[in-house]
Amino acid sequence: MVITFENVRFKYIEKYLLDDVNVSFTDFDKIGIVGVNGTGKSTLLKLICGFEKPNSGNIIKSGNMIINYLEQDPQFKKGTKIINAVMSLSTKEHIINDYEAKSILNKLKLTNHERLVDNLSGGEKKRLALAICLVKYCDVLILDEPTNHLDNEMIMWLEKYLTKWNKGLIMVTHDRYFLERVCEKILELDFGKTYLYNANYSKFLILKEERLQAEAHAKQKLKSMLRTEYEWISRGVEARRTKNKDRIERFNKLSEIEFNNHDKFEINTIKTRLGKKTIEIIEGSKAYGDKQLFNYFNFSLLRSDCVGFVGDNGAGKSTLFKIIMGSETLDSGIIELGETLKIGYFSQELDLLDPEIRVIDYIKEQQEQIETLDGVISAKSLLERFLFDGEKQYSKVKMLSGGEKRRLQLVRVLMTNPNLLILDEPTNDLDIYTLEILENYLESFHGPVLIVSHDRYFLDKVCNKLYIFNNGIISEFNGLFSEYLENPFIEVKEEKEKNELFNIEKEIENLEKKIEELTIEETKHLTNYHKLLEITEEKNKTSEILE
Repeated sequence: MVITFENVRFKYIEKYLLDDVNVSFTDFDKIGIVGVNGTGKSTLLKLICGFEKPNSGNIIKSGNMIINYLEQDPQFKKGTKIINAVMSLSTKEHIINDYEAKSILNKLKLTNHERLVDNLSGGEKKRLALAICLVKYCDVLILDEPTNHLDNEMIMWLEKYLTKWNKGLIMVTHDRYFLERVCEKILELDFGKTYLYNANYSKFLILKEERLQAEAHAKQKLKSMLRTEYEWISRGVEARRTKNKDRIERFNKLSEIEFNNHDKFEINTIKTRLGKKTIEIIEGSKAYGDKQLFNYFNFSLLRSDCVGFVGDNGAGKSTLFKIIMGSETLDSGIIELGETLKIGYFSQELDLLDPEIRVIDYIKEQQEQIETLDGVISAKSLLERFLFDGEKQYSKVKMLSGGEKRRLQLVRVLMTNPNLLILDEPTNDLDIYTLEILENYLESFHGPVLIVSHDRYFLDKVCNKLYIFNNGIISEFNGLFSEYLENPFIEVKEEKEKNELFNIEKEIENLEKKIEELTIEETKHLTNYHKLLEITEEKNKTSEILE
């Protein structure tokens, strides 16, 4: 069975998301769709399903093709039980067995099958919609961000499930390991054009680089030709009378060609003062009802740390962040924050965005400009670096795609020029290009970073240590997250070793403080040789212990 796009064009406001697209998919293909947020990835899926119609061109599908579609924000009829939402889609031709439905619901941790959909969170609704897509018969499965709201165990289960899937699969996802292991083709959307690569994600990166190099060479030749044509067309009136009409027409067509490029994003923030004390938790405990989230948790954040917090949904990761931010409190224990901390907090909540505010005003509400090592950057310039052009900046927030709203939130956080970043599920709905921007930013960021995420690739790339939440116990792990997932029984730090490390970090802090005090004492006794010698000897001994 085949889906074919013939000269398809689709316009949103004044922008062509798809511009004269010709591409085909079959029910044997496993295709991952990539591209910057707002370029039309979700729109492409809706066009395939028939929920949107092209402005021109044709979308041809084989007769009787059955498509299952997972949308980003699924809704269900109120008063429906979870199990009934699945079983109601069973037909005589394609029966859904009760045991199959319950098995997939359990895999997606929807174990109370009699629960009403009214009481489900947004993430639980997404998981229910995914269960329906997987259990209901189809020829082609279309998934929009299927890994959002899934914990690591569910992501790995879904990855294995789709690897064995033997029908058509078309999906949008930012999960690069998922793309690498599940998809056999990559479709890239770029400035209204589509490029289909017969490759998984890693091979796609190589082929894309080759395409861009070839295009750059072709553009250079084209620009050279334009210069020659411009010199010719710019000659005097007498010469113009004898000019070839075809050549003038060719020049006009060449002049209409746009050279679209994604500029590489870089932002070098100024290093703001950060004291020795950042965040310290001593014997911290927190429970909700009978559920113990963590107990006697000790944590000391170093200034060079990029820490990932991982575990199942509901394990307490976001609660820990809320405790640090002051919107929740510990049941027992102590939390101390450094006086010089300037926290940039990126939350999961999109409902904090006013849909009627203009994009530029949302950023200016926070700050008009920030200082960087390269000079002052205005709100307008920073938005442009995050791919919000002039037209987008003056549109209302409600006109943005889900991923663009997340990107906008990120810009607002960076506008505060923080010295500590707290990122709660930053990768949800962000496109791969923006994730690379964020990863590069974090690698050069002057200060510690705390991250809650289920994105294996992202955590592997940026984090130097992990804290694993598991049944009320938080364990430290100093390897890659993907290593831990492949072997969850891998040895993590025992409590004794954790406490030893905690005490060492405290001792280091005390020794550094003592050296500072001795340095000040030295300046007070510059004329007293014996006293100065005594202080210097003590300072050298303290430095040796510190090393």
